Amino acid sequence: MRALLSAWFAAALVAALAVCTLKVAAPAIERGEPVDEYAQVLRVHLPWLLFCTFMAITSGSYVRDRRGGPGRVLAALPVPLLGSLAAAALGIPFSDTAVGLILHLIEAVLGVALGLALSRTLSRRWAAEVADTGERRGRRKARR
Repeated sequence: MRALLSAWFAAALVAALAVCTLKVAAPAIERGEPVDEYAQVLRVHLPWLLFCTFMAITSGSYVRDRRGGPGRVLAALPVPLLGSLAAAALGIPFSDTAVGLILHLIEAVLGVALGLALSRTLSRRWAAEVADTGERRGRRKARR
């Protein structure tokens, strides 16, 4: 339980940074003017997807010892989803509409999937490198 709370707290810090970044970076919307889709994607949706991935990596690092995938998903998913709702509640442009909220929720789920996969891959690689280094040390000592 302690690892889960630590994971949520660390991801919440990243989510707060993400929401503040979106508040500053989001282009202003003027009613009646055409929407610049490139600015919307590059300044709102891409940063949110990257921050959701980082939130999942952050939470996944705390619960990486769990064998099952559902436990890791339950540890990583709530904070990005709540962050999407917070962005809509704060009135961040392109997040406060129904379509924008749905896009943010989809990006949160995709970011969590990508982040957990990356976190698991990095932890396996790190474990393999540590084991390999330990084997080399053992061989050197055996030769002496």
